[in-house]
Amino acid sequence: MLWVDKNVHDQMSELIDQYFMKHLSLDRAEAYRLHQEYYKTYGLAIEGLVRNHKIDPLEYNSLVDDALPLEEILSSDPQLRQFLEDIDRNEVKLWLFTNAYVTHGKRVVKILGIEDLFEGMTYCDYGARPLICKPSKEMFSKAMREAGVTDVNKCYFVGESSYLIYEELTESFQTTQHLIVEKLKI
Repeated sequence: MLWVDKNVHDQMSELIDQYFMKHLSLDRAEAYRLHQEYYKTYGLAIEGLVRNHKIDPLEYNSLVDDALPLEEILSSDPQLRQFLEDIDRNEVKLWLFTNAYVTHGKRVVKILGIEDLFEGMTYCDYGARPLICKPSKEMFSKAMREAGVTDVNKCYFVGESSYLIYEELTESFQTTQHLIVEKLKI
């Protein structure tokens, strides 16, 4: 609910559409249509841009993800922090798993005041080729590998994403807690 309640999704979507309009010389309607097509096809609009238009993904990151005014939107969340602190670390390894680039992921958890509660983070490496992101099985395997987990039965995924990712999760993980957010226009 964090992203919906704080309107982050809509602001991110606007920046993505602006990127499509400027860098692909599209009008607003076509930019929106192609953005949605790439999101549904690849899991991230940036993957479609890299595959089909050979854009510089790190420049995209600076103009889209890192351009979000998160410091004006998000703030420290003591309730979330307490919830995470109450998790028994002898039983559970807390690991971040994001489709964003590392700079965005780190920025969000720092603003929320929870960056010290996670043992690591798996992120979509915009500098790597091929670009691997959710919902691909390779991305889930990457997260397990980086977290040092070998038994999928010991993985628990908690997240809010589109149904596209949810379908892959149910095939990849035995236990998922998933919030499908109806408010999102995906």
